[in-house]
Amino acid sequence: MGSRRTAPSTESVRHRRHGTGRWAARGAVALAMAMVLGVSASCSEPESTSASTTTALPTSNDSVEPGVGDGVTVTSRFTGAPWFDGTVPEPRAADASAAPVKIGFTNVDSGPIGALPELHAAADAAVALINTELGGVGGRPIELVPCILSNPLSADEAQACGRQFAAADVVAVLGGIGLSNGALIDVLEQNGIPFIGGIPLNSPEMTNPLSFQFSGGSPGAFVAFAQDAVERQGAKKIAVLFAEYPAIQDAALNYGAAVAEKLGAEVVEVPFPMVSQDYSAAAQKAAESNPDAIFVGAADLACAPIMQALSDLKTTAQVYMVGACADAKQIDKVGVDNVVGYRFNVEGRIDQSDKLADTELYTLAMEKYAPGTNSRSAATVGFRSAMNLWAVLNRLGPDATSEKVIEAFASARNAPSFDGHPYSCGGTLIPALPAMCAPQEVIAELRGPSQFEEASEGWIDVPAVLQRLNIAAQPPG
Repeated sequence: MGSRRTAPSTESVRHRRHGTGRWAARGAVALAMAMVLGVSASCSEPESTSASTTTALPTSNDSVEPGVGDGVTVTSRFTGAPWFDGTVPEPRAADASAAPVKIGFTNVDSGPIGALPELHAAADAAVALINTELGGVGGRPIELVPCILSNPLSADEAQACGRQFAAADVVAVLGGIGLSNGALIDVLEQNGIPFIGGIPLNSPEMTNPLSFQFSGGSPGAFVAFAQDAVERQGAKKIAVLFAEYPAIQDAALNYGAAVAEKLGAEVVEVPFPMVSQDYSAAAQKAAESNPDAIFVGAADLACAPIMQALSDLKTTAQVYMVGACADAKQIDKVGVDNVVGYRFNVEGRIDQSDKLADTELYTLAMEKYAPGTNSRSAATVGFRSAMNLWAVLNRLGPDATSEKVIEAFASARNAPSFDGHPYSCGGTLIPALPAMCAPQEVIAELRGPSQFEEASEGWIDVPAVLQRLNIAAQPPG
């Protein structure tokens, strides 16, 4: 694995038990990526399927040729083509004079911690597409009622948003990202309002019966990292870097480290402060433990500094980071040549062998309705959540109640998801995390500027991995 540094004392890192394994060589083919921070499967089903095609990842400055300009609809390019909800309909606008169907939306748009404005841009773009080209909900337009958190850690702000949504009589709330969303969900539960999608971080988002998630969150990411590193790549020793925040720590240790250990690897824990200006010390500790792979539990503003710190150390370990860190803006800060070979969890297939229109339609919709937003970012999660909610509302009709929406999602089994893995809710996949309806992941490896390889060769079935290893998953802190 190349040159190594002397292992530090036990005061520097937390060691877990030793195991066995064999480090394998890695291949390289450039593939296009479907991004994020993301079906019930029996034990007999495979935990991945094969990939076969290659292409380049679109960036915020790229457009699919030909593009969609003013006055040209996105859906007209795909009318009659198969997509997640049957076939793409002919474009038609909702009746702007009709009473709107109100949907709440919450997110952190700016700030030093946990801000993902692309989730808001994606929700707005999805609603614009729905109202302008998909006929709204039964002909009525969707009205997005936003409540944006200025302090992601403020439970009071989150509760105030919940009360605002209840007062506005929204039928559901679309999630973005928020460290205090548990307080919001408490208010929504009191008012019988479902919480749909986003990036789940805390226990209520993953366990509340009124929450329905189409992302694997941090638990899904770390399970995928461990399965790929140890079982597929033969890593003997893993260093796990994680922010000292309960939900992130639990995902890193109770999912990532637990799976790695069950598969026979030794794990070294390297915690670092949630709010930090310098990640070099944590990166140094991880590299000095001589690992075959390094898992990083951090995102947002920590992405580039941690990648830079690991690059400066010239570690030969395979580095795994969450999908939000694969954003071109983050990689460009470090230089793509310095992080080629890094792996990221994503929640959409790179190989689009199913021939559905979802991926290209999404890219064009973001180009038209959210220009300047990197479509291959966490935006995929926000757009997917809005489209899945629209599909349910469209089937129920414009007068659907919150109760009917909850019933529809809770009873969903192997339901088609927009540009994502089919979802099954009601606790059928991970009983300890009943709100996780589609925790499956894909591992993508950076091979060049905006070029990714589907390293996992298909979906990693996170629930099947946990079941096979007899790991009793626990709700995050």
